[in-house]
Amino acid sequence: MDFNVLSTQNWNRMFNVWIEDIQVIALPAAITPFALRGSLLPKVRTFARYASGVVVLLFALHCSRPQTSVGAASTPAVPPGLPPIGSPGDAPEARQVYTERGLASWYGGDGDGFAGGVTASGETYDPSALTCAHRTLPFGTRVEVENLANGKRRVLRVNDRGPFIRGRVIDVSQKAAQDLGMTRNGVVSVRLRTVDAKGAPAPVDPAALRGNPYTVQVAALADPANVERLSKELRTAFGPVTYQEARGPGGVPVQRIRVGTYPRLEEAQAATEKIAKFCKDRSLEYFIVRKR
Repeated sequence: MDFNVLSTQNWNRMFNVWIEDIQVIALPAAITPFALRGSLLPKVRTFARYASGVVVLLFALHCSRPQTSVGAASTPAVPPGLPPIGSPGDAPEARQVYTERGLASWYGGDGDGFAGGVTASGETYDPSALTCAHRTLPFGTRVEVENLANGKRRVLRVNDRGPFIRGRVIDVSQKAAQDLGMTRNGVVSVRLRTVDAKGAPAPVDPAALRGNPYTVQVAALADPANVERLSKELRTAFGPVTYQEARGPGGVPVQRIRVGTYPRLEEAQAATEKIAKFCKDRSLEYFIVRKR
């Protein structure tokens, strides 16, 4: 039988057996009264009497202590002030207001070749409209952009893809740049957040995200031979390659070369790391964008 040190019944049983063993061992079947008075047994019994009192006291203390039980770990409470989580299947942008902070630039000025061109959404680019380019927010999403240097804000509509320069988070139209007071500096620090039609903070419409996975843009090249050479290597190593026609600086036509289709951002990030290792000896910059 297993001995449970926390069971008072087990300790009682052991104590009784211990006393009986002492009596059996220390008291022979035939012993004289004189021998009994001089023997060790009375001393043992006296010690056992005091020891039993100590054991009883320990039992009382043990039984009076509040008992605790081990159960399933509790779920921590959600800190106050956080936005609602939403459906587990929704993308992060659809579960809470999308916010971002970084550098903003603008395009559509005289001589850069973008005015009148076709944006990634298919619209004709109008420098006088309050629009912007973002790499992953769905077309039609409204964002409030704040110039952190002067506090000026404007609500813009996403209708293009970009910027494709490391560190920048948004490209705004010429009109938006004027309203935000950034035409002189060209590049400023901004904070942006998604808003609804009335300008109130709001998450992205989940319907705008469905069926619009991520992809990895590897390069934007103007030379058809270079486009074909890089595409062949990427296709062999990573699978299907897609293209998007666009205009580069000065209005030069380019082909944006993109690899893969990834429903989750984490998958696109992992693919970007693999592609970067594959192309490690080339001066390429990699950007995660929406397929459309």
